[in-house]
Amino acid sequence: MRPLAAGNSVVSTPNEIAEQASQRTFNVARRRAFVQTVLAELSGRSDDLLCFDDVQEQLRLSEPIQDATLEEIPIDKIVGSVGRYRDFNRAFLPRGQIDPQRWVRIDRLRRQAKLPPIAVLKISDVYFVQDGNHRVSVARARGDKTIRARVVEIPVRVPLGPATSADDLILKAGYAEFLEKTSLDRSFPDQRIELTRPGGYHSLLQHVEVHQFYMGLRSRHYPTLAEAATNWYQNVYLPVVEQIRQFDILRQFPGRTEADLYLWIAENRARLQISYGAPAKMQEAVGDFAEEHYIPALRRWIRRLHHRLFPKRLLPEPEPRPRSPLDG
Repeated sequence: MRPLAAGNSVVSTPNEIAEQASQRTFNVARRRAFVQTVLAELSGRSDDLLCFDDVQEQLRLSEPIQDATLEEIPIDKIVGSVGRYRDFNRAFLPRGQIDPQRWVRIDRLRRQAKLPPIAVLKISDVYFVQDGNHRVSVARARGDKTIRARVVEIPVRVPLGPATSADDLILKAGYAEFLEKTSLDRSFPDQRIELTRPGGYHSLLQHVEVHQFYMGLRSRHYPTLAEAATNWYQNVYLPVVEQIRQFDILRQFPGRTEADLYLWIAENRARLQISYGAPAKMQEAVGDFAEEHYIPALRRWIRRLHHRLFPKRLLPEPEPRPRSPLDG
């Protein structure tokens, strides 16, 4: 029989007190998940965990490189799940389909003793839960920063981070294919040719293939694509990127990357060459882009860039652009 306190009021047992505390924790976590989902919908962002199967398919993951190791891993770098990615949001808070009793039971056990380590797969700098999704959710709801885990690492050629979304996987897949064909990550392990435009890596690969063709014309030895990519990276791509860094031009393009700007420059040069029938000056190419995007400072930057890349050539002031029949 349950003990009675003074005044015949019912006194809760320690187990009941723990149960009530865990239930309150769960209710708060579910409300937070609901609010985060609404905010994500309003902002157009995804609030979903990454699905490991999708990542494996998109990035063509290979086999693990080592046996599991026991580590204390950051909870905020757990971004996906092998089988329960629909049950929790991106912060691993419980969604509506979660069984409250199971979540509450795990939280109560955590209050009484240390729980066994979870099992995760590590890909680049992030983790996917194999076993222990509820334990991660409880730890996240209680504000823990780390959790014990048995970690199995799977090698990948492209970087993944805590902010990587399902939409980003399309770009990551293009990057992985680009590296697979060019082997640039093996020649230059520190390279980071990251684009934000779908289809950009296909364009970049075409640049390398054209470079390969012209290298073959100048040599008796026709280079492999990997050899051409190494030469292109050192003698074409990096000089432009170094100037972009020196003049801090990316401040003019929030959310874009050095590789994005490299492609913009290259594509504008090609467009002007077709339009005017003469080799396009870099100053004209990016100046044209600047006019379209209302960035006057870009003209000054590209003029300085041209002088640095071609110091012996006199750069005349741009002449008025001739009218095209398409101008009406």
